[in-house]
Amino acid sequence: MTQTSISYYLKEIIKLTTPIVSVRIFYMAVGVIGMLLIAQLGELELAAGALVTALSNTVMVIAMSPLLAISIIVGRYHGEGKTREIGIVLRQAWLISLFMGLVGSVLLWNLDGLLARLDQPQELVPLIRDYFHGLSWGIVPSFLTASCHQIFFPLRKGKMIVVWSVANLLLVVVLGTLLIFGSVGCPKLGIAGWSYAVSIVNWIMLTWVLCYLYFHQDFKSLQLFNWERIIDAPHISNFFKISMPITLQFSSEMLAFSALNIMVGWLGAGALSVQQIVIQSSVVVLMIPMGLGQACSILIAHATGRNEMHSIRCICYASIGLVCACMILFAILFLTAPKAIILLYLNDSQVALVHLAEIMLAIIALSQISDAVRNVITSALRGMQDIWRPMWINLIMLWGVGLPLSYMMAFSFKQGLIGINVGFLIAFTLGAFMMILRFNYKTKNYYVSSKLNDIPKTILST
Repeated sequence: MTQTSISYYLKEIIKLTTPIVSVRIFYMAVGVIGMLLIAQLGELELAAGALVTALSNTVMVIAMSPLLAISIIVGRYHGEGKTREIGIVLRQAWLISLFMGLVGSVLLWNLDGLLARLDQPQELVPLIRDYFHGLSWGIVPSFLTASCHQIFFPLRKGKMIVVWSVANLLLVVVLGTLLIFGSVGCPKLGIAGWSYAVSIVNWIMLTWVLCYLYFHQDFKSLQLFNWERIIDAPHISNFFKISMPITLQFSSEMLAFSALNIMVGWLGAGALSVQQIVIQSSVVVLMIPMGLGQACSILIAHATGRNEMHSIRCICYASIGLVCACMILFAILFLTAPKAIILLYLNDSQVALVHLAEIMLAIIALSQISDAVRNVITSALRGMQDIWRPMWINLIMLWGVGLPLSYMMAFSFKQGLIGINVGFLIAFTLGAFMMILRFNYKTKNYYVSSKLNDIPKTILST
C-alpha cells in the first residue's frame, strides 16, 4: 500500500462524501433548529421535543432503512454499465416507499398512546400527541423523496440534492417559526407548529424532485416513468435480499436507542432535557461517519461491479482514516468548550443541568469515535454485500452488551444518566473492534495496489 494509492481513493471518497454529508447536515439542521425554537417555549416543551424526536426518528429510520439498498444496487449496476436496470430499481423503490410511508404515518399517529403506557411523564402526552399528528401527514412524501435521492449519489449528481436540502431547511425554518409563535397571521400552534411545517414542506420538495427527474435530460435514458412493468419480481427479490438485513440492523439499533431514551425518561424531565441537548449537539457531527459510510459503500459496490476487488481495502482504509481525523477534531471541541454548546439550550441559572450536560458531552465525544469506525466498516461490508454477519455482530453488541450494561450502571450502581451512556460507550468500542476483525477476514485475499499504474481511474466515471 503506497501513499499514492491511498491519496487517490481519499480524493474519490471526499468528492462523493461532500454532497452526502452536506445534505445530511442540512436535513439534520432542521431538527436542531426546531429544538432551539421549541426550547424557547419552556423546559416542558423541550422535554416533549426530546421524546418526539427520538421516537419519530426511530419510526422513520426503520421504515426508510430498506431504501439504503438502492444506492448499493445502483452503484453496482452503474459499475456494470446496466443503465436500464437503474430505472427499474427506482420504480420498485417508489412502490415500497409508498407502502412504508403509509405504515410510518399510522405508527406516528398512535405513538402517544404507547408513551402513556411506558411510564413517561403524563404532562408531556398532550404536547406529544399534537406533534405526532402534524408530522404524520408528511411521512409519505418524505419517503418518496428519499428514494429518489438514493440514485443521485452513485450517478455523481449529488449537487442538486444539496440545493434541495438548503431550500428545505429555509422553508421549514420560516414556516415553522410562523406556526410555533403565531406570526404574520398564522395560528399559534406551539410545539405542533414545527411538525406541520415539516409536513407541508415535504410535499413541496417531493413535487420539485419528481418534476426534475421527469423533465431533465440526464435521466431520460433511465426511463424512470415507464410503467409497462409495474412490478418486477426479480428486481424486488434482489432489493429485499439486500435491504432486509439492513432493515433489521437499523431496526435493532433504533429500537435500542429508543429503549435508552425510555430509561432516560425514568430519570425525569431534567435528564430527558440533558439527553436531548447532547443528542442535538452531536447529531450533526454524526452525519460525517454516516455520509462517509454511504460513500464508502457506493465506491466499494461500484468497484465490485467492475471486478476491481483490489480497490476495496484501499477505499475502506482511506474512509477509516478520514472519519477518525474528523471525529477526533470534534471530540477536542466537545472536551475543551462544552459550555459554548450547552448554553445554546440552557442558561447559567440551571447549574445542575449544565454540569451534567458537560459530563455527558465528554462521554459522547469518546463514543463518537468508536461508533464512527463501527459505522464505516459496516457500510464497507454492505458494499461487498456482506450484510447478515455484521448485522448480528451489531445486534449482539447493542442488545446483549449495551442495554443490559446501561441499565445496570444507571439503576443498580446508581450512576443515572452518566451510567446509561457509559454502557453504550463500551458497546460501541467492542462493536468497532469486532467489525475490524470481520472486514480483515473478508478481505484477507485482496491485495492493495502498490503501483500507480494499477490504480483504476474508472471508479464512478460517467
